[in-house]
Amino acid sequence: MRTSESRSVQIFVRLFILVMTGTVCSPMLAGPADDNSQGGASHVGKAIFRSPESIVVTSDGKRAYVTDRTAGCVVVLDVAGGKKIGEVALGGDPRGLCLSPDDHTLYVARRLGGSVAIIDTATRKVLAQVSVPRRPIAVALAPKGHRLFVTTEDTNRIWVYDCSAQPLKLVQEIPAVREPSSVSITADERWVVVTNLLPDGVSTDPTLSAVVTVIDGKTLKPAGTIKLPPGSTGVYDGCVSPDGRWAYVVHSVGRFTLPITQLERGWVNTTALSVLDLTKKQRLATVLLDMLTMGAADPHDVICSSDGGTLWISHSGTHEVSEIDVARLHALLDGKVPAELASLKDGSLPNIWVRIQKDRKLIAELENDLTALYIAGVIRRTKSGGMGPRGLAVSPDSHQVLIANYFSGSVAILQTDQFRIRGTLPLGVQPSSTSERRGEMVFHDATKAFQRWYSCATCHPNEGRVDALSWDFLRDGIGNPKDTINLVYLDRTPPLNRRATRKTARECARTGLTDGHMLVPTSQDVDDVLAYLVALRPEPSPYLTADGKLSKEAVRGKAIFEGKAECAQCHRGPYHTDLKMHDVGTRTQTDSDGRYDTPGLIELYRTAPYLHDGRAHTLRDVLTTDNPDDLHGKTSELSASELNDLTAFLRSL
Repeated sequence: MRTSESRSVQIFVRLFILVMTGTVCSPMLAGPADDNSQGGASHVGKAIFRSPESIVVTSDGKRAYVTDRTAGCVVVLDVAGGKKIGEVALGGDPRGLCLSPDDHTLYVARRLGGSVAIIDTATRKVLAQVSVPRRPIAVALAPKGHRLFVTTEDTNRIWVYDCSAQPLKLVQEIPAVREPSSVSITADERWVVVTNLLPDGVSTDPTLSAVVTVIDGKTLKPAGTIKLPPGSTGVYDGCVSPDGRWAYVVHSVGRFTLPITQLERGWVNTTALSVLDLTKKQRLATVLLDMLTMGAADPHDVICSSDGGTLWISHSGTHEVSEIDVARLHALLDGKVPAELASLKDGSLPNIWVRIQKDRKLIAELENDLTALYIAGVIRRTKSGGMGPRGLAVSPDSHQVLIANYFSGSVAILQTDQFRIRGTLPLGVQPSSTSERRGEMVFHDATKAFQRWYSCATCHPNEGRVDALSWDFLRDGIGNPKDTINLVYLDRTPPLNRRATRKTARECARTGLTDGHMLVPTSQDVDDVLAYLVALRPEPSPYLTADGKLSKEAVRGKAIFEGKAECAQCHRGPYHTDLKMHDVGTRTQTDSDGRYDTPGLIELYRTAPYLHDGRAHTLRDVLTTDNPDDLHGKTSELSASELNDLTAFLRSL
């Protein structure tokens, strides 16, 4: 054999090994990547983890496309043949995706790439990259109207593009509320349903909750918002019924107005399914997916069967999938209670369904009832076939549900008639685990908490950020809730939490698992969680210029911050904290004194509400209504334009 031929064979063999072991997305199938890609997909020879996030199946159910976040690509699976058949390299943290009705075109949101990739599924080539403002998360197609809807995390917007135009043309920008996380469209394209991940308000408000945005599919204008129960947060996904009447949304319900004195039986956190009436633009009911003494933490995705009779829900924290007989649920909500169910008692009282049958106002009681679905035979749960299930997809005949198990790097196939896992399809061979990866798994694992009610990620979503609620932990007494803090740079800003009761990052990691989760962790778990937290890094503010610089307003605001307002006296250094305790006039009646740890200001743009108890809705409130005595910055004499400039600087951090 000639030398050139021998070298060609050697190169081919090396590439084949890399692809099969999951160490690189195949360059033979690769589309364009960029400098913002994460996970090492473009680093040939470097082992990478496989982390499936979202999944979609073709109209015949034979093929599936899966976004792999850490590998930075889309994986193509032959579902019928039970094997992986290819990859399309993308980079940029690929998240949500959707298919055209003819299965020829795939749209993929590249969160850190700032674009939607358009892929020809026949050739597995990237046809175009549509630039989208700041961190696109979810995509959905309205084929009749030739419209592509894209949600962006940082701008709190839905961007609508005309798919019939080449290149795609932006036709509308629609406001959401806070970190829009999913988008679903009714079959007639009348309504577009957008979930907002986090609440937007002050956490001193006991009714604070996330909302769902409903958009008129014809006018492309907001048609209403539907409020979820108080404490609702972590609203990752929703879906719509085939007839377009209902929307179904999964989320956590934090009991944040109560002290954490009794973790069992859902006193701190529960997991819920909310049923929304799209015709009336209101919530019909919220039912709990947990069991009486066992939580179903961190719901991530929900999908509906083709006949509208069944829902499937992934529980990322407990590594399970729930199946909901939603047809039976609707009948019960309508007061149709079978005699066998009606005979069951709640102690000496009629059960909740009988009470609802007599008085429909009692539907609200379902928000606190951990047994309602189980006594009615409406719900059953099974293992997901892996660790950390996130995205789900159902076959056209509803006989199979595909489950993207994030930490296992595989897609499991759930046989719906038998409700059991039939097999798994690996996206690639996982490399040996690292302390950081193990820590990420523990951080997202609710089985590490008593009765599995929540994980660290329940209160710190988006890789250690905030849930927008305030919690009353026992570390500094009872009756003085503190807002959830951002964990980025945890190791560089001790002492930690609002009252500085944790002196080191390791102590914070350890007590978070012991005091927060009420279980004794292993030393390895603590070290691994610490490794994960130490590795967290801030993401650039959306308020920076396109080249990552301060705007003109922010430059002026920086001068005010360091000068006239004297903010930098306490908020100093690279993390904007002097690491000391101060009384800034925000003491609550139940705190022993008014001294609180000076918070770092990194990523202020995404961590509202503000101040130690979440009383300030916006940064402008921090500088004005919540600073009457100029104790946290001399702001009372600043002009309106100076306040605008100072706010612009703070948003840029």
